[in-house]
Amino acid sequence: MLKKFLLPLVAMFMLAGCATPPTTLDVAPKITLPQQDPSLMGVTVSINGADQRQDQALAKVNRDNQLVTLTASRDLRFLLQEVLEKQMAARGYMIGPNGAANLQIIVNQLFADVSEGNLRYKISTKADIAIIATAANGNKMTKNYRASYNVEGALQASNEKIANAVNNVLTDTIADMSQDTAIHQFIKQNAH
Repeated sequence: MLKKFLLPLVAMFMLAGCATPPTTLDVAPKITLPQQDPSLMGVTVSINGADQRQDQALAKVNRDNQLVTLTASRDLRFLLQEVLEKQMAARGYMIGPNGAANLQIIVNQLFADVSEGNLRYKISTKADIAIIATAANGNKMTKNYRASYNVEGALQASNEKIANAVNNVLTDTIADMSQDTAIHQFIKQNAH
């Protein structure tokens, strides 16, 4: 009778010891929205996203003598496309096809360089996001947004700490996009 309970219990504990930590990072940056421009009357823009990074990894970490690749919990193209849609809608634009301008938001770089020593870790994160605006009249403009974020701490860099660094650099980049009016001015000048 005891064997019936003890054997499955021992097997469960052995399997639990083999469990590996998740290899996804929860990417959820804070979204800053710009102020509305009351002069926009029915101007429509179309928005799409692209991820042009060579490697889909957000970080590579050495854990138990194995290189672990950490990826985003969400597709970054759609995440940034959604951010740009919210920002442009907040300015007063309508989002849809065949607009006065086509906006493409491109992830050129987003990576957390993680180094761990005996008792400390360091995370250096960089983001490079580009927005290419193409007006219906053929005029084009490219605007790059870059940010970096560094953090150090004790012991090991957990997935949560790496995700926080990635979210911080993305939050800074999104805030820069919100405050910058270059794309907005380009659309206003070319939307006739």
